[in-house]
Amino acid sequence: MMSTTGKFLLAAVLLVSVFGALSTGLATIVTYAPFGVSKSQRAVYEKKVSLIKRDETLRKNAQSMGLPQAVLPSTRYDFGLVDPHTTASHAFEIRNHGSGPLTVDVAETTCKCTVGSAKKGIIAPGETTSVTLTWNTGKKSEHYEQIARVVTNDPTREVIDLTVSGVVKTELFVPEKCVCPSGDTGEIIESTFCVYSQLHKEITVVNADSDLVGFDWEAAPISLDSQPSLAEHQPTSISQIKVRCLAQKPGSFRDELNLQLLVDGKTEVIEKSIQISGRVHAPISFHSPLLHSRDGLELGTLGNDRDHVFHMIVRQHFEGKRDLRVLDVSPEGLGVTIAPTNRLGDYRLTIRVPEGMPSTIFNLDQKKGFVQVGDPDNKEFSNWFPVIGAVVSNDE
Repeated sequence: MMSTTGKFLLAAVLLVSVFGALSTGLATIVTYAPFGVSKSQRAVYEKKVSLIKRDETLRKNAQSMGLPQAVLPSTRYDFGLVDPHTTASHAFEIRNHGSGPLTVDVAETTCKCTVGSAKKGIIAPGETTSVTLTWNTGKKSEHYEQIARVVTNDPTREVIDLTVSGVVKTELFVPEKCVCPSGDTGEIIESTFCVYSQLHKEITVVNADSDLVGFDWEAAPISLDSQPSLAEHQPTSISQIKVRCLAQKPGSFRDELNLQLLVDGKTEVIEKSIQISGRVHAPISFHSPLLHSRDGLELGTLGNDRDHVFHMIVRQHFEGKRDLRVLDVSPEGLGVTIAPTNRLGDYRLTIRVPEGMPSTIFNLDQKKGFVQVGDPDNKEFSNWFPVIGAVVSNDE
């Protein structure tokens, strides 16, 4: 008769066998989905994986299977800066690393300005050929990138894209716009910008013209190393232009700036236009932590059982002395006073919501709630801000 210990050992062996059989069965039944691949993309994913595995097998066994194998040191070439109206060429090397003949044919290019040609159409094992891409540059200054598609009988590289890129040199670069710094009414606003060339050794600004009031300009050539920000563009000459105009009415201004230029002493005038713009400060500004730039002064809901007082700074932005006063107030029950401070051009504005003021809601929708400050003798030197809030009676 089997001992108790023997029975336990036999039971353990049987359990291990059963679990092993179950694990083997589950391993053959259960398959795990690739992480990050949706069910709708599973078939595409599996096909790509299958092709990668097939190509890897073909590459490893190209010699023994008698297959051609195309090998290229590089499929991209950058010409860098290229002169306009010239022709640039580059030859891409293709080597047959397999054991069967390799056929090479340039099928198409992405632009008529690029032409591709193969030196030999059939390459024996171990031999090398070249595919030359010729790029005909135009006069337009911009970055180019063109592709020639090469078709081979290499089962792992049936299509090879060869890419050439470059930048056509700029004959004369002029910025699209010139933005002047903000200024106060009556000030002269000045802005500076540069024009440069990647071809010419000299740029002369003959004339600059604008309809802006008080417009004036000056131009002079500057050294190439004086503008580090332009170094990457490899300029051959730079001219710096300063423009000035008179800040008039508050708000934004915009006009067209017309330039006439000569290059390398030639007599043919080159005309360019850019947009010049800027902003003139309001003649008076208001400053308070409670003042929102869009909504105005938010007072909230105030009870009329006591006085409520608010202060802010009023600052003038114009030359000359003017007598600033409170020009208009709404609602009329608000008490508003203004007085100069110790700082020249600054005033202290006090808004008082008096005790006992009738219940009212003031906002822009009801055309109530604002304060206007300015020169009573010249309304152009004035500004205003909204006052938003409500006064309620504690008895209501």
